[in-house]
Amino acid sequence: MDQVDNSLIGKLNKIGVALSSEHNLSRLLEMIVKELRSFTNSDGGSLYIRVDDELSFEVAQNDTFARRTGNVPFKSFRLPIDHKSIAGHVASTGDILNIPDLDKLSEDEVPFRLTTMREFDKKMDYKTVSMLLVPMRNHKDEIIGVVQLINSLDEQNNPIPFEKNVEGLVISIASQAAVAICNSVLIQDIKNLFESIVTYSAEAIDARSPHTAGHSERVSALVIKQAEFINDQKDGPLADINYSEEEINELRIASLLHDIGKIGVKERVLDKANKLSDEKVEAIVNRFAFINRDIENSTNLKKLESPELSKEDIETLDTETRDKIAEIDADIELIIKLNIPKYYSDEEGEHLEQIAKKKYIDINGDEKPYIDSEELENLKVKKGNLTEKERNEIQGHVRHTLNILDKIPFTEELKSIPTIAAAHHEMLNGSGYPNGIKGEDISFQSRIVAIADIYDALTAKDRPYKPPLPLEITLKILREEADNNKLDQNLVNLFISEEIYSKV
Repeated sequence: MDQVDNSLIGKLNKIGVALSSEHNLSRLLEMIVKELRSFTNSDGGSLYIRVDDELSFEVAQNDTFARRTGNVPFKSFRLPIDHKSIAGHVASTGDILNIPDLDKLSEDEVPFRLTTMREFDKKMDYKTVSMLLVPMRNHKDEIIGVVQLINSLDEQNNPIPFEKNVEGLVISIASQAAVAICNSVLIQDIKNLFESIVTYSAEAIDARSPHTAGHSERVSALVIKQAEFINDQKDGPLADINYSEEEINELRIASLLHDIGKIGVKERVLDKANKLSDEKVEAIVNRFAFINRDIENSTNLKKLESPELSKEDIETLDTETRDKIAEIDADIELIIKLNIPKYYSDEEGEHLEQIAKKKYIDINGDEKPYIDSEELENLKVKKGNLTEKERNEIQGHVRHTLNILDKIPFTEELKSIPTIAAAHHEMLNGSGYPNGIKGEDISFQSRIVAIADIYDALTAKDRPYKPPLPLEITLKILREEADNNKLDQNLVNLFISEEIYSKV
């Protein structure tokens, strides 16, 4: 007897460990029914989960059906928690039902209906004899579901009643299962909450600037697809690299959050389309219009104050005025041209410097430059639209990313997210930022994110400072970056040869 008891205790412990280690809810529910059937030698078993005031039919297992057709007919549905069904009755009352022989029951003798079970048997050509139904109670003694076992079998596979002494053991397992289900649901709720926060954070960062909306999601999709293709490699330099489901999820989240540090970048820098804002350009245009009017007014005043001027003198004065105004018009035309982030010649650069040296008298009588030092600094930018200070601010978003993500208590399986996300602008030759790390110091995951980030930046249709580049030019740039030892050559080759960019 002691040996039997010890054996049962050992089996219960083993089942308890198995239940507590499985966090996938679907697999957990299947495991619960499988273990209870094994424990009671049942031909079939079902599991219902309480959802509000109903029972949701989640699992059906039956060896007889499996032998007949290779599968068990199953269609999820919901039952009201009432006395119209056996499972509903158990969920409603919390009673344990041990039915030795269903045929020996009549509707008048029981508080629940038998019609559904008997119709099922007739339809499926099956004979339900014995049943054991147990409510599943969680740690708060709340009924969260019902386990239904059908036809305990003897050694000749004949249906027999469920032994009375197994009820307590089934209740014990059902209670452990209920706790496991609650834990699984809680873990999933936490994961869902975390996912919502990650998704919202990525969307919020992208939404700060209408010109980067959707960037993080596009990069994440490209990153996941790269990881999947890497896993498919059977030979070559990437054959030994394989990412688990958890590692791909870590990559996905890291790429979604790679730009979260942009929360620390001023919106005027994020939204900068040209070298100067529309408001600043308008101010310069108005300033130059004022200078023109002042020149015209000065000429008219000279005419009024000097009636002795000859016709030739007046014509000379008018010519000089027109020349000055034409020169100023040429100045403002150049400023408007240079405000667009495109290449400009050395001659145009020298012309801009000459404009900056010119002075005029403002309405308060103060001497001012045609364009101030800040305007000059912005207009002189040779590549792109950002000044050195603004470029440093944009690049600083990576440090902000690391600082933000480092403060999040990621689980063990997500612990590399901060370092993956914070190195997506590092280059293999050390020319990247923020730390100029190179070679093997840059994780393979960060290299994957870098390719996706650059590809999307080059092809994005929502960047105000440049049109999207054609695919062939984008791929040429990626190849050149790999040839210059900035991007990983093997990853770029895979990205291009498999046309990964077209599969998201």
